[in-house]
Amino acid sequence: MKRTNSFLLIICIIFFSLCASSVNEGIASISDKTTTTSIISEEDYPIVLTQCLNEEMGYNIPTPFDIQDLKSTISQLSNNKDEESQLSEDVNYCISKYNLWSDSSSLNPEKLAKLYDENLQLAKCLREKGLNVPDPSQEEPKVDLSELKKSKDDIMLLLQECGYGELQNEK
Repeated sequence: MKRTNSFLLIICIIFFSLCASSVNEGIASISDKTTTTSIISEEDYPIVLTQCLNEEMGYNIPTPFDIQDLKSTISQLSNNKDEESQLSEDVNYCISKYNLWSDSSSLNPEKLAKLYDENLQLAKCLREKGLNVPDPSQEEPKVDLSELKKSKDDIMLLLQECGYGELQNEK
């Protein structure tokens, strides 16, 4: 009996020593091959697209105010059909790479309706502050600020006065 207990004790000691971590083993870490996926909010899509075009495709596009600002900037970049074709390929590459502007029909209808209603109020407030902005449409629920002649800083101030930053923080 004494022999069996000693044998079991030795087995337990060996088992625990094999299972216990060594001081030299260190801490587990993520390998270089691990990839991470970040979630990009739709408001940041123009910025992500601009960064991709600048950093990965060699353009020098200023950071856009919104999608309309980016559209008007991009439309002025090409001087001929070849440049326009290359620009289109580069834009499509960046959109695909970062999965930007997925099909809007897949978006939650309640979320789209809320966005539309909020932007209707925002457009009304901006008009009350002296900016000539059209109402958004159901198809394009964002407020179009691309035709404004004021500086971006002035527009941002008016947007904040109309509660734009607060609306974005609630989402």
